[in-house]
Amino acid sequence: MDAFDDLMLGYALKKLTDVFEEIVEISKGTSSDKATGVLDIRQTKTAKKLPVWLGRLRVNTPYQVTHVLIDQMHASRKLNRDQRFAAQVALLEALVEDGLAMHIASYSVVVVENRLKCFLDR
Repeated sequence: MDAFDDLMLGYALKKLTDVFEEIVEISKGTSSDKATGVLDIRQTKTAKKLPVWLGRLRVNTPYQVTHVLIDQMHASRKLNRDQRFAAQVALLEALVEDGLAMHIASYSVVVVENRLKCFLDR
């Protein structure tokens, strides 16, 4: 993956996280506020671009999507942005469900296998 693709993937995940962050914020409100809030999200400029960002994810492997999203999750944790981290967790779950990202356990196995390959190649 070249630098531009990596940058675009990171941007798409950032924008998708923004949408999920709005959803997490709304879900903390009262039930009547939730319905209004969901309608507001559907009408936002951000939500209208969802197909574009999801399309951007589809050109990457599930490993790449998971890798970049986990990097962003680490940054959120480091900055104590708990609501953003919660949105990223929800986003990861949704992407795994759609087959666009890897389940964290599967991703961890691949990371360990890749690290161990350096010992086998010698």
